[in-house]
Amino acid sequence: MTLPKKLQEIVDDFASMSREEKLEMLIAYAESFPDLPERFQEERANMEPVPECMTPVFIIAEKVNNGIQFHLDIPKQSPTVRGLAAILTNGLNGCSLEEIISMPADFYMPMNLQEAVSQQRINGFIGALAHMKQSAVKAG
Repeated sequence: MTLPKKLQEIVDDFASMSREEKLEMLIAYAESFPDLPERFQEERANMEPVPECMTPVFIIAEKVNNGIQFHLDIPKQSPTVRGLAAILTNGLNGCSLEEIISMPADFYMPMNLQEAVSQQRINGFIGALAHMKQSAVKAG
């Protein structure tokens, strides 16, 4: 399986971590997760919802140069979800449409995320990737 370089680095990092380190890293990612840019605040009705997540998650993508840039709206009081979303945005922002849509849904398996988060969160994570692909196609 070939992943974009940044995402592969994240997968490799998580694969080598203990459960506690994974939780700490998810919190660190959550803390660095950016708020939805002001220019998208009024477009929330047009954003792609992620119904697989218990937490309200909305995605919008835009084409920037030759890559796709994702922006997500996730409540600050959901650090695990924000951390998981940050993995996706950090790993995929700037990638081409082809790289994004060719991402296998099970790319995260080597990360052993089930050690740190519930299956429900993992299902939301997989759902978010699927909706990011849809948003990328609309933007691309």
